[in-house]
Amino acid sequence: MMMMWHLFWPSVLLGLFCTICPACPLQIQKEKNHYYVARGASVQLPCAYTHTVDSRQDMDVLWSIVSADRDEQPIIWFTGGHLYTDLYKPMEGRVHFTSADPQNGDASISIKDVRPSDMEMYRCTVKLPGVDQKNLDLTVIEAPSRPLCSVDKEYNSMTLKCRSLHGTPPLHYIWTKTSGNMVLSTQALVDPKGGTLHLNNTEQECGSYRCTVESMVGTKHCDLHFNCSLPQDKNMSSPLLLTTTAFATLVITITALFIVAVVLAVVLYCKQKSRSQDIEITIYSAARKFVNPTAMVRFFVKKTKITLLNVKLYPNPQY
Repeated sequence: MMMMWHLFWPSVLLGLFCTICPACPLQIQKEKNHYYVARGASVQLPCAYTHTVDSRQDMDVLWSIVSADRDEQPIIWFTGGHLYTDLYKPMEGRVHFTSADPQNGDASISIKDVRPSDMEMYRCTVKLPGVDQKNLDLTVIEAPSRPLCSVDKEYNSMTLKCRSLHGTPPLHYIWTKTSGNMVLSTQALVDPKGGTLHLNNTEQECGSYRCTVESMVGTKHCDLHFNCSLPQDKNMSSPLLLTTTAFATLVITITALFIVAVVLAVVLYCKQKSRSQDIEITIYSAARKFVNPTAMVRFFVKKTKITLLNVKLYPNPQY
């Protein structure tokens, strides 16, 4: 087979002049020269040609990898009615002609299970007689993964977030509304590169949304549904205010009960002492402060202890 390979190239060199000749009997269609494919997918590299030669007995079709830092590497070859597909071991079993007969004007090939190592420049060469060539660049990129959707709510606004963890840049994010009027608000702010959508926290913005991430080789999406937490009506009582009021009332009640208990304890103590001594007890504003609970609280806070004034002790008379 290597001998046949060396015999092929002299014919190529002899027929190169046909590539610039309008009357050349062979011409390959060169409509596109760069192709993008996702890793693990299949790609078709086209090589359609026209010819004016009746006899195709000496036809040769060769696909090879062209690189600046190494020799041209054949990967699949059709010559003399025979097909050779085991010319390049890393691509063995993954490269095939798309047509059952490459002599019928279609020398396109298909590469299955594309890998990052397949990212090369490929050359299609057809000889019948005369020679024409076509170079194609193949770029292998990673398709975007299914994005993750989330929402951050604030008092009067919210941010919808969308992020694909895998995928070769550039990635483009698109937000659409999938409920209600199906139209984004004119005040909505979309970041197609960052994947965010800023909305006002209003009833009109509530509903379902879809984020779609796009790349050159595929799209994926995620869906998000949420209910808005609308600002509370000013006329409505605040739960926090009600809780604070109840707590203050409880504190005042406990304080008043504590003061009453202290006064009763002092009165009982004084009564017990009066059996042996006469004691005059004056408690400042005690009766007046019992009438007003608020004043009692202030009295308790300011007075750390109840002061007993005008205490006079009279010893027992001695006879």
